[in-house]
Amino acid sequence: MLLNHVGNLPVVSNLGPTTDELWHAGHRDRNFYTYGSMGLCSSLALGMALATDEKVISLDGDGSLLMNMGTISTIGRESPPNLVVIVWDNEQWAQTGNQASHTAYGTDLEKVARACGITTTQTVRDERGLEEAFLQALSQDGPWFIVAKIEETDYFPVSPIEPEMTLYRFRKTFL
Repeated sequence: MLLNHVGNLPVVSNLGPTTDELWHAGHRDRNFYTYGSMGLCSSLALGMALATDEKVISLDGDGSLLMNMGTISTIGRESPPNLVVIVWDNEQWAQTGNQASHTAYGTDLEKVARACGITTTQTVRDERGLEEAFLQALSQDGPWFIVAKIEETDYFPVSPIEPEMTLYRFRKTFL
């Protein structure tokens, strides 16, 4: 659904199922897959947003973002108007064995983002809410921080990601 709206904007995806789903939904050179970089998806997207005027979309996970919460405060401090962070919150550390994450015990990432100075935030609980928030984020300045509460069921096959080729393909789109 999100790919129907991004056009040619750069998308940075978290490792694991997020990258696998993005790959299978529509691999393109402007997708930056962060395999091997747990906790760095939104940090990378922030750097990209600071280096371009284009909207940059970060598809992060609650567990990964919890590993590097300093990113949220840095986003708040820098406040790039062209950054949209979507956090898939399944309340688990899915990549390390499906242990309950902090969000399962009350950590509210939207409130954390607001406390860090990100004023345009929203928590959504269904696809329609996500699409509405995403369309708003694409049409308005941010930074945007959207927490999408999700339940995972099935997984796509692991995508054939080669980090070096991801970087090569992605860089070519900015030349």
